[in-house]
Amino acid sequence: MKKILALVTIVLSVCTLANAQNGQRGEQYMQMYKQRLKDSLQFSDAKADSVAAIVQSYQPKQREIFMDQSMSREDKMARMKTLQDERNQKLKGILTDDELQKLTAMEERARQRRMQQGGGRQ
Repeated sequence: MKKILALVTIVLSVCTLANAQNGQRGEQYMQMYKQRLKDSLQFSDAKADSVAAIVQSYQPKQREIFMDQSMSREDKMARMKTLQDERNQKLKGILTDDELQKLTAMEERARQRRMQQGGGRQ
């Protein structure tokens, strides 16, 4: 019984550590994203924080769609498009049309770079 309890404790510790590391990476990514918004698009700290919060709130939904093996590629793309439209509606409450267009262009360039590096999927 003690061996099982020790094994369960070790497994839970490893899972907790892995989640913490993923959380740290996610936080580092968000900090870099906010800095890119401020540097590339000249967003204020408050605007960059607001945009990042909206973007971050959609990441779990996007990940869920991406990981769903029961959906066809076309269905995934349609669901992602719906999420993108939803997200952009929220962003319109914060950004001007010009700022939203610049943000979309910046994200598209980043997507293209990932595709060229083999790190992304269409």
